[in-house]
This record gives sequence, C-alpha cells and structure tokens, in this order.
Amino acid sequence: MSGLDNLRYANITLDIFCIILSIQPIVYLVSNHRYRQKLNQFFLGACISNIFMIAGDLPDWIFPTIASALEKIILSAATVLYYTASAFVLYFFIRYIMEYLQMTGRAKKICLIYAMILCGVQIIFAVISPFTGFIFYITNDGYQRGPLFLISQFVPLLCYLLFMALVIIHRKKLLRREVTFFLLYIFIPLGCGAAQMTMRGIAIVNAGVTIATLIILMNVQFEHEVTMKEQERELAERRIDIMLSQIQPHFLYNSLGAIYHLCESDPGTARKAIKNFSEFLRGNMESLKSRKPIAFEAELNHAANYLYLEQQRFGDKLQVIYQITTEDFLIPPLTLQPLVENAVQHGILNRRNGGTVIIRTEKMDECAVVMVSDNGVGIEQAKEIHSLGDHAHIGISNVRSRLKEMVGGSLDIESSGDGTTVIIRIPWTEGDGA
Repeated sequence: MSGLDNLRYANITLDIFCIILSIQPIVYLVSNHRYRQKLNQFFLGACISNIFMIAGDLPDWIFPTIASALEKIILSAATVLYYTASAFVLYFFIRYIMEYLQMTGRAKKICLIYAMILCGVQIIFAVISPFTGFIFYITNDGYQRGPLFLISQFVPLLCYLLFMALVIIHRKKLLRREVTFFLLYIFIPLGCGAAQMTMRGIAIVNAGVTIATLIILMNVQFEHEVTMKEQERELAERRIDIMLSQIQPHFLYNSLGAIYHLCESDPGTARKAIKNFSEFLRGNMESLKSRKPIAFEAELNHAANYLYLEQQRFGDKLQVIYQITTEDFLIPPLTLQPLVENAVQHGILNRRNGGTVIIRTEKMDECAVVMVSDNGVGIEQAKEIHSLGDHAHIGISNVRSRLKEMVGGSLDIESSGDGTTVIIRIPWTEGDGA
C-alpha cells in the first residue's frame, strides 16, 4: 500500500470520526426538547449541515480515480453537497451569533442580508459547477479544482470576518471566556482551511469545523443554558414576591375587620383568629426568605390558616374538607394558598349559598397528587363576572411555572358549571415518601 493510499484511508477515517463527533451536539439539542429554543435551532442547523458537509467530502477520498459514469455522477453530486452544506454551516452560525448577541433592528437586517448573499453565491456556484467547471470539475483522475475555486474559499473567509467583527463590536456583552471561544471557532477552521488549500492531500477543514463546534457547545452553549436557567429561577422567585403583593391588600384588611368584630361578639374565637392571622403572616414572611421547595405540611398549614380566616368572615357560606393521606413530599412555597384563594373568591363566593373547598392528597407510584376542588361556578362562568375581570383564577400560571421549575411538577385544571378541580402532580425524589 502506497503512502497516498495510507493518507486517503486516514482521511476517510477522520471524516467518519468527525461525523460521529458531530452527532453528539445533535443528541444534546434534541434531548429534553432543547431545540425548541430559537438559539438552539440555529446551532442544531449548523451541526446537521456540518454532517452533510463531511458526508459530501467522503466520496472525494473513496473515488481517487473515476472508473465509471456512475462514480462520476456520485462524486459530482457529493461535491455539490459538500459546498452547499458548508454554506449552510456558515449561514446557521451567523444566525446563531446574531441570536446569541440579541441583535435587533438595522444591524441585524444588514448582517442577515450579508450572510444570505455570501452563502447564496457559494450555493449557486456549487450547483452550476458540474456543468460549468467553475469551482470544481470531475475527470478520470477524480475531483479537480476549477478556475474560480477561490470563490469557495473567499466566501467562508468573508463570513468568518463577519463573525470576528460581531464578536469584537459586541465584546462588552460577552464574558472574556465567551470572546475567547468564539474567536477559536473562527481561527481553528480558518487555519485548517489555509493548510488544506496549500496541501491538497490532507482533509482537516472538516475536523477543524467539528472541533470548533464542540468547543462552542461545551464552553459557550452549556454556560448560556446555565445562565438561562438561573434567570428562570430568579424570575420564579420574583413571582413569589408578586403573589405576596397580590395576597396582602385585599385579604389582610378584611381579616383584621373580621377579627375586630369577633373581639366584641366572641373573644375566644377572636384570640384563635389572631393566632391564625399571625401564623399566616409568618408563613408569608418565611416564603419571602425561602427560595427552595418546602415540606407539604408547612404549605398546608399556611393554606389552612388562610381558609380559617376566610371562614370567620363568611361563616357557613364556606365549608372546608381536608382529605390528606400523604404529606411526605416537597412543594414550592405559596402553591396551595393561591389555589384555595381562587376556589373561594372566584368559585364559591359567587354562589348564593356558598360552597365547599376540598383539599386532598394521594400517593401514587410515580408522584404525589394534590387536588384542590370546589363546587363553585366554574372557570368559564367566573370569567363572565364583571367584578372579577381578568383576575379570575389569579396566580395559577405562576404556580404552574414554579412547580415545573422547582420540583418538575405539573398543574392541570378540570372545570365545569359544577365546580373546579386543580390537580398538582409532583414526581417523587430521593428522600420523599415514594
């Protein structure tokens, strides 16, 4: 076996290895539906295009000489695929950087037009080259560079210059580490391209692009995802503060008024109401400090204090039933209270004769289930009540978001004219009562 054959087999092996490496980011982006984020869609597009680019390069090494018309067609089609896919790699990564930098307005439009023109030029020349031989042509000796071959090299160069310009212009938005790894993405493929252009026998551009993509994934994309999750956590925490501000005004004054009247009519009940009121306030203050899930028992006590105070205001119009069979699990703070408040304010109290709130828990194989039910007017009818406006069932969307973010839970609603049931499912974790 000659040295050229050894080099050819080495290039084939390297291309196959790069395809395998390129699959890893795709698996990562597809898992847990990460591809649904716009930023990840562009990164996924670049990774998939890179695989097609490498696949298009393989026949060049498999068919060093052409023995039949079919081999010529295969090599020609594969080379078109190579140059076309390389244009899409560049296009998707430009879109990725633009989205990462959160570019808007005229600057975004200009960069997008620039990228589309450059990549479009490469695609057009790639498609027509089998007929014109502009950037490549196929002979019995295999793939050959055409007279306009440099176009296929200048397009990536101009794209990488745009990458560099965007990173430098927006460097203040980026951490030093992000700038470093974005520049590595630029210089590694450029260096490999320069080496391959001067030394026809080696195929390292594909390896350079693949390695650069993995560098971005490991050192930029992972960090970006961690940052996004941290921002989501902070947003979830702010929702707690918003919910507390919603609870305080319309409830605290009414509770104090009810206690005031009890002091004259029933001092013993008034003392108990004051105790529940103080525990309710303490629960709110502890929720302000807590940014982690709490024991369900504590959350249930907080909701029970709320319901007790409401019962002092509305008497027999509000009945409460507890059907608790399990408490050994964690739940985000201020989960139950908004749900029972909705049941009372937007369901039961809009019935002439009032109604009943039922809080029930069940222990399932895969999760703990919490149900808050009422026999009120139902969601659709509550929406039609002018006094409620858009605030019917306030806080449910916040509860759903915090359940998902803090404990991986879910919230579903079943409602009709006979009442509403909110169902919370919280997966068991290590240490729970599973």
